[in-house]
Amino acid sequence: MHASVLKYFVEVARCGSVRKASENLFVAASAVNRQILKLEDELGAELFDRIPNGMRLNAAGERLLRHVQSTLHDFQVTRSELDALKGERTGHVKLASMDSFFVELLPSMIEEFSQLYPAVTYTIASFSPMEVVPQLQSGRFDVGMSFVGRLPAGIEAVALAALPAGVVMAAGHPLAAKTAISLADCAKQPFLRSLGQPPIASTMSREFAQFWDELEPVVTCNWTTMVKRLIIAGKGISFFSKIAFIEELTRGDVVWRPFDLPELNDLKVGILVPSHRALPNVTQNFVGRLARRLKQLEAVAATL
Repeated sequence: MHASVLKYFVEVARCGSVRKASENLFVAASAVNRQILKLEDELGAELFDRIPNGMRLNAAGERLLRHVQSTLHDFQVTRSELDALKGERTGHVKLASMDSFFVELLPSMIEEFSQLYPAVTYTIASFSPMEVVPQLQSGRFDVGMSFVGRLPAGIEAVALAALPAGVVMAAGHPLAAKTAISLADCAKQPFLRSLGQPPIASTMSREFAQFWDELEPVVTCNWTTMVKRLIIAGKGISFFSKIAFIEELTRGDVVWRPFDLPELNDLKVGILVPSHRALPNVTQNFVGRLARRLKQLEAVAATL
């Protein structure tokens, strides 16, 4: 059986849903479903019970899952041993990122990469968007992920995606009827601020910078998970890219609307690296795969 088919099977088993598995894998749900059906056909047995709210492993599926997990584990151990003998596929990836990428993109990326490079270790740290570039400049981190404005000398963007910040609110919120949201609209609503610092530099939008300075939020919190819960509960609105809300937007729990300011709608997120020093080979490989996943995320977000 092809490794990708087994990967699809394990993810559907973990999620209990073809749709959720496809989102985590950044693959069309139809493709995942097709591979599951093909696997069942090859084995001559159904592996899941199809229930109203998803997929549940049956006895045959549970037996196969145990076998697959054992096989994958043994394979990773063997490859780690061989890599250690050759001195290859080792290294340490150091990445600084705004926390929206911690919701799904970075965890799924590390899961994927660790399958290929099980001996690699990671330092992944969360910073406000404005702090990511200084972390790269300091040399503490080799890779950054953040909103991208005018970059200083020595820092370059190796991948960009149109995932601007907008207004996130609970489904049914009065502002959801608008196609674009003004800062004046936002000023009339209870606001949930995820960070003390503004998400973008004041030079990118003077109007937004002034709004941020004058803002009196009902809640200020540096934990995205808590802010998301309060948004869904209808306790206020907040500013986020779609990155952190893919699952909630898909379920219809929240609504995302763009600002009516062109400079904010043109905002992109990117993968940043230092341009004056060469990255380790493993880190370069990680960045290449991360760039592909970022473009996949951009395509998914565009449909929501």
